[in-house]
Amino acid sequence: MKVLLEWFLVIAWSMIIWAGATLFFVYAGPYVLVATSSPRFFLIFVALEAVTALLIFLAVFFYIKIDRSKKAVLKCGIAGSAVGLFLDTFSLWNHSALFSRLAHDQMMSFTIWMSFAYSLFLLIPSLMYVLQQKRLKTPTIQQ
Repeated sequence: MKVLLEWFLVIAWSMIIWAGATLFFVYAGPYVLVATSSPRFFLIFVALEAVTALLIFLAVFFYIKIDRSKKAVLKCGIAGSAVGLFLDTFSLWNHSALFSRLAHDQMMSFTIWMSFAYSLFLLIPSLMYVLQQKRLKTPTIQQ
């Protein structure tokens, strides 16, 4: 029962993260996404991904405050990416309804952002786990 509750928690948390990101681009996408051919594309892309990295870190940080299991940080990254990719399959499939305010070039920018964001959602928790393990193995200075 405990394992089932842990998986329900990580899936629910992942769905909340996905919904937040999706809703941001549904409403703010027309204002923050530019065509990939725009000279501003790279700068906007880097800024969006930097904010995304920070938000992923915070989401994982808060998740591991709730789930105290040994590998909760990895579970959050893997499950979050899997749930998000699964849901984005359908959001991209139905992009004309969900992202109706985005032009074709903006939709391409969103897809590029999303692809990179999922790599961050796998890498950031993995790095957090490595740092967590190193911290646990580091001997403390005794006074």
